[in-house]
Amino acid sequence: MPIITLIRRRPLLAATTLLAAPRALHAQGAWPNRPITMVAPYPPGGTTDLSIRPIAEPMQRILGQPIIIENRAGAGGTIGAQYVSQARDGHTFLAFPTAVMVIAQHVMNLPFDPATAFTPVAMTSFAYGVVAANPSVPFRDVAGLIAYARANPNALRFGSAGNGTITQLSGELFADATGIRIEHVPYRGSAPSLTDLLGGRVQLLFDAVALPAVRDGRAVAIATIAERRNPDLPDVPTLAEAGHPRALAVPWYGVMAPAGTPPEIVDRLASAIGESLALPSAAQGMALMSMAPTFERGEVFANRLVREREVYGALVRKLGIQPS
Repeated sequence: MPIITLIRRRPLLAATTLLAAPRALHAQGAWPNRPITMVAPYPPGGTTDLSIRPIAEPMQRILGQPIIIENRAGAGGTIGAQYVSQARDGHTFLAFPTAVMVIAQHVMNLPFDPATAFTPVAMTSFAYGVVAANPSVPFRDVAGLIAYARANPNALRFGSAGNGTITQLSGELFADATGIRIEHVPYRGSAPSLTDLLGGRVQLLFDAVALPAVRDGRAVAIATIAERRNPDLPDVPTLAEAGHPRALAVPWYGVMAPAGTPPEIVDRLASAIGESLALPSAAQGMALMSMAPTFERGEVFANRLVREREVYGALVRKLGIQPS
């Protein structure tokens, strides 16, 4: 059964108000009884796409219905998210990255509340981030970075994919947790920030985009931003191993259902996700973007969302970032 991919080159803008309460979902027989749509709120080919695509085929075998991967990009992922929040068919879900569900509400004026407009289904994966440095810096580990920053308070700059992105907040969280100052330089995406890291215009990145440059020696890996070591960089410790667990801002991915989705649907979908993530093909597909399958569901996953919203919200307020 082939996976269906639907790419919307000109996304439709959804209405700006949420329905006051979801209409009841009346399933005709056992769920699912029609194709399931997974909305990825970014263009095809990126990490959000790869968080769901490697498990789509086994999921449709388990559930007995085609999986449609629909790319509804725009507005930092919020167009696709809003579309799913208003879906009431019991067969439309959101594949999302951390930013959409735990950061966006603190840096953007959203037409929906991520905490109430969705029901958590499952976490699917995380990305191995990296603290990467230009090879010209005089340090090669976290302790050396901190010592250098304290001795030279205006010497270090870090690039990010833009204001309010996890690549900014990762760097800011590191600086806050370690008590150092590093100047933030925002770019329009990760690619130009990597160009300037390699050119020496910034000294640091907190972004997985630097991993290929690390592998070929054009950048230096200072630490891994993940809860475990990157198997491609087995000698590079995590920030927690380097003594700074509070500095950890891990990019991860998951699936949400619209609020009001019946629990039995959420539970069956979560079970299919977990079963699919356990297959070797999931890890193989996600490794293309330095990602790894990680499964959480139920209260554990819901608590992660609450916890990280609080962490990023406090950091945004401390930095004085205003929603726009």
